Parts: sequence; structure tokens; C-alpha cells
Amino acid sequence: MALDDITERITSHIYEGVMDPAQWYAGLEAIRTANEGALFYHFAVDSRTFAVMSSMQNEQFPAQLIREYELNHAQSDERMPVVMGMGVGEVMYDHEHFTARQLSRSFIYADWLPAMGYKHTLCAPLYDDGSQREFLSIIRPSDHCAYGATSRALITRLMPHLVRATKLRNRMSTLASQAVAGLSAMDAIAKCVVVLDHHCKILHMNVAAERELAAGGVFLVRHGRIAATMAGVQSHLVGAVAMATGQPVGGPARASVVRLGDDRAGQLCSVLPLHAHHALAQALNATPQALLVWSGPRLLPDACQLSAVLGVSDSEARLALMLAAGQTVKAFAQAQGCSWHTARTHLKNLMRKTGCGRQLELVQLINSLG
Repeated sequence: MALDDITERITSHIYEGVMDPAQWYAGLEAIRTANEGALFYHFAVDSRTFAVMSSMQNEQFPAQLIREYELNHAQSDERMPVVMGMGVGEVMYDHEHFTARQLSRSFIYADWLPAMGYKHTLCAPLYDDGSQREFLSIIRPSDHCAYGATSRALITRLMPHLVRATKLRNRMSTLASQAVAGLSAMDAIAKCVVVLDHHCKILHMNVAAERELAAGGVFLVRHGRIAATMAGVQSHLVGAVAMATGQPVGGPARASVVRLGDDRAGQLCSVLPLHAHHALAQALNATPQALLVWSGPRLLPDACQLSAVLGVSDSEARLALMLAAGQTVKAFAQAQGCSWHTARTHLKNLMRKTGCGRQLELVQLINSLG
């Protein structure tokens, strides 16, 4: 299978895995298989003590051996200080960091791994919130060579997606925890948030949405269902909700954006899938639902917020905001006192980091965050 096809198949699993644990597992298993690994080990470590807080591995590996490692060997594993010191998205290939002499004196490499028929390791930090770090490790059988150019090319392609999806998973995990504690957590969100079934029936809304709907803004309520007030928008909304809830039944649930206006700068509304197994859906009858998210008065994030959300530089964030405001790349270069070539480089980096194929898609993405 071509590298592009493998990458697309795996990224499809991991993005679905943001809300679906089975898809996340399938994605990690696909990464293991594509890299000829015997074991994938996805784990979170306390940043201060190096103690393993949680973990997941492929089913073929005995769980009791993982527990033995976590309880008795993880904190003394010579690989741990190396990966703990690496930036999120960087990759450690063990044969590049340790000499043969060091490995021969290592309990992990000289005794523990060989006893199970394993040898070469790659490991990458995927997430860091200051108190704990999350990693993915792939370990190959002892009869396989060290990771070569093909595996490196695949991992390089996958890493930005893995980092982004892991960040989203942690955010959704936080939201799920809040949902378990009570739907009142949604009231703290400044954006308008409404949970809908596939018929656009309102199952829950936060305080911001209640105020917006009572004021008769871009949406209103008819017979318990949400409806758009602007001509031509309703059919797009109904289609987006159907797509987010996997209609017709059994179809893939997909996110989309509905424009609430005719002009390019029109307000955007995000329609996101809320799978039946999600804690928020569990609290509301455990059926596939849609999460409708929009702003009242439109207010874009500032450059610092945008940089943090999208993982772009401050300069790239400022360019994105100027483009969303209808300015040109040339205007950005003049405003920032940089060359047009530098501004174009910022734009290329923006497109690559956000996964947008066209400048219009980038503008739509930025506006959807407002």
C-alpha cells in the first residue's frame, strides 16, 4: 500500500478516535502494524516522578507484563529521561540515543526486552499539560532491524496528526468529566452550545444559547426544534445535523460548518458529531447527537489564543487574523515590516499546520473560532 494511502487510513482512525476509544485503538494498532512492531504502548507519565499514570497496549501483549514494567521498571528505565526531555512531536529512536555498550549494561535492553523477544524502540511525546506527559511507543521484535527510512517517513507524516488528535482527546476527556459531573459545566462556556437529535430537536442548551434564542438572533425555536432565521440557511443546517448524527443510519458521522449569512465574513456555526458513547450523549439517552456551537456577537480570538489553539507561531496567527478580516498577504507584510517572501512563507506554514488546502478554507476555519 502506498505511503499516502497508509497515512490517510491511519489518520482517519485517530481523528475518529478523538471521541471513540475503539477507533483510537484501531489507529494505534494500524501504526504498530505499519511499522512492523510487536507492541504499541500508549501511556501517560507523571512529569515529576516518572510514574505511569495510565496506559493502553495491543491485545496480543500480556497485560500483566505491562503492569510489572510500570510498577518495577518504568522509573529506572534509561529511556524515560530522554523522552521526558524531548518536545511534543519529537521522536526518539533508541539506537540513535544509546551506544551498544550502554544497551548491554541496561536491564531493560539486556534482560527484560530480550526475554520477550523484543528489541528496537521508537517513542514520541504526544501531549504535555505541565503535570503529566502522554507518549506513544512502538517496539519491534528482536529479529527486526532498527527503524529505517520507510518507517521514519510514515512517522513524520503521522506525528502532526497524532499530536493534534491527542490534544483534542484530552480536551474531550475534560468535557466528558464535566458532563459526568453534570451538564451545568456547559453554562460556563461563552459560546452558544445546543445538543440536538437527528431531527434538530433540542435536547439541551447552555445559558448562552438560551439568551441568544430568547433574543431572536440567528436561530429560533419552533415546536422544540431549532430553526434558522435567515432564508436559505435552514436546509444547510438540517443537512449538517443529519451528517453529524450519521444519517442515514449507519453512515459516517462528520463535522461541518454552516455559514449564517451570504457574504464571506458571515458568521459561522460549527456542527459536530456527538457519538452515542460520549459521556454527554450518555446523559441524554445515549443516541448519536449533534453539537451546535456558535457565537453571539462575533469576536475572533486574539493572536495569542489563536496560536495556542492551532499550534502556530505568533506571526502566523497574526497573518491568519488579518486574512480573516479581509486583508491581503501584502497588507500583512507592510503592517509587520517584513518582506512579501517572508509573509508567503508564513502563509505556507499556516496552510500546512492547519491542513487547509485553500486560503478560503483557512479564513473559514478562523471565522469558525470566533
